Amino acid sequence: MKALRKRTKFKNLELIKNWKLYILALPALLIFLVFAYLPLPGIVLAFERYTLEGGIFGSEWIGFDNFELFFVTADVGVLLGNVLSINLSGLVVSTIVTIFTAICLNQLFSSKAQKIYQNILFLPYFFSAIMMVRLAMLFFDDTKGIVNLLFQQAGFQSVEFSKIGGVWVPIVVATSLIKGLGYGIIVYLATITGMDESIYEAARIDGAGRMVQVFRITLPMLRPTIILLTLMSVGRMFFGDFVYLSAFSGSNEVIRHELDVFETFIFRNLTSGSLYASPDYGLNAAVGLFQSLMGFVMIFGCNLIVRKIDKDAALF
Repeated sequence: MKALRKRTKFKNLELIKNWKLYILALPALLIFLVFAYLPLPGIVLAFERYTLEGGIFGSEWIGFDNFELFFVTADVGVLLGNVLSINLSGLVVSTIVTIFTAICLNQLFSSKAQKIYQNILFLPYFFSAIMMVRLAMLFFDDTKGIVNLLFQQAGFQSVEFSKIGGVWVPIVVATSLIKGLGYGIIVYLATITGMDESIYEAARIDGAGRMVQVFRITLPMLRPTIILLTLMSVGRMFFGDFVYLSAFSGSNEVIRHELDVFETFIFRNLTSGSLYASPDYGLNAAVGLFQSLMGFVMIFGCNLIVRKIDKDAALF
């Protein structure tokens, strides 16, 4: 009887019952293991004066000197302000526009038209970041930009956008939104189409119009999805898109000051230091560890707030 119970218990294990699903997930798990967990010992670089001769575990241990050097040499307030302004405004704008677009697509009676519009919105996702930056610069070039050409046609003076601060964060946010909009609406549109149609039918019988249905049914039922996707985004709140920001700023000091984030600071520090005898590697590791810790605090704190409001919508 004991052997039979052991065999029965073994067969009821989650891993045994759903072994096919775990095999399907195995490639993703291996990629996550190789690129996320195996490099973790490299965190020790943040506390060392790293040299190629000494290696990761043979370089001089200097404690928190790299962090002190970072806070002394870098304008941390500017870096934090820039990355938070870009990411927070991007998160708010993208969430609102994505939800609005998904609801509008769902309201289309023709499924063929819905697929056409969705494919058109999805197309920019396949463009590279550099291509999207070049397309944006076609609009805001100082001399031949479309915006300045329209200003000239209307009788206004041209605007030198490259010498103006305060406009490049909205441009970066808009460009990123256009690129990721088609991909972002997939989850929201799938959630909306999966809602119980009988609820909408009952609302229509009671005389509720489309706007009432959206605000009284669709948005409340979308709240768990919105919270989940927001929580997954806040963990990257202190990380900037290096390709986008460096491509926009280039060598322009005005734009660079507005779009300067931790990644661009790391790149400048890495390229300006000596390759064989420099604390730059440890400093860069310290900056990366600082970003990760701040992201952990952000997502943990936001999840704690969500648990107080709606326990079922929290990540953990």
